[in-house]
Amino acid sequence: MTNKTKRTRRPAHDEEILRGMARGPWALRWANEEEERGTRFAGGTDLYEAAPEAPRWVARWARGLADAIVSLNDASLEELYEAARADGFAKDRESFGYYLGMQAEGNGVRWDDDVSPNATVTIRVPSIELYEGASPDLRFISK
Repeated sequence: MTNKTKRTRRPAHDEEILRGMARGPWALRWANEEEERGTRFAGGTDLYEAAPEAPRWVARWARGLADAIVSLNDASLEELYEAARADGFAKDRESFGYYLGMQAEGNGVRWDDDVSPNATVTIRVPSIELYEGASPDLRFISK
C-alpha cells in the first residue's frame, strides 16, 4: 500500500433531477430579488420558466445537496425517484428535483405533497439555505 492520497469520485447524479433541484430554489430567489427592485409579475406567471438560467454556484449548491441526500438515504437520486414513483409520485424527474430542492431550503413544499398519506417511502432531506458556498446542515433532516 502506498501513501498516495486516495481520491473519491463524486457520484454521478441524474441531470434532470439536479436541474430541478437547482432551478426551483433559484427561480424563487430570483423572483424575490426582482420584486425588491420593483418588478411586478402578472398573475399566473410561471416563475420557474420566467427565471434566467441559474449561475454556476447554484449548480454546485444542488450537487452538494444531491450528494447529501444520496449519502443520507444510501440510494442514488434515480433510485429515490423510482421508489417515489412506485409510491404514487406522478411527476417527472425534474419536478422531483424541484420538490427536493424546495424542501431542503424550507420553502414549505415537499416531494411527497401529492402522494397518498399511506405512502411508505421516506426520503431524508437535509436543510440548506441557497447562498454561494452553503453546505447541507445535517443537524436538521426532514423525512
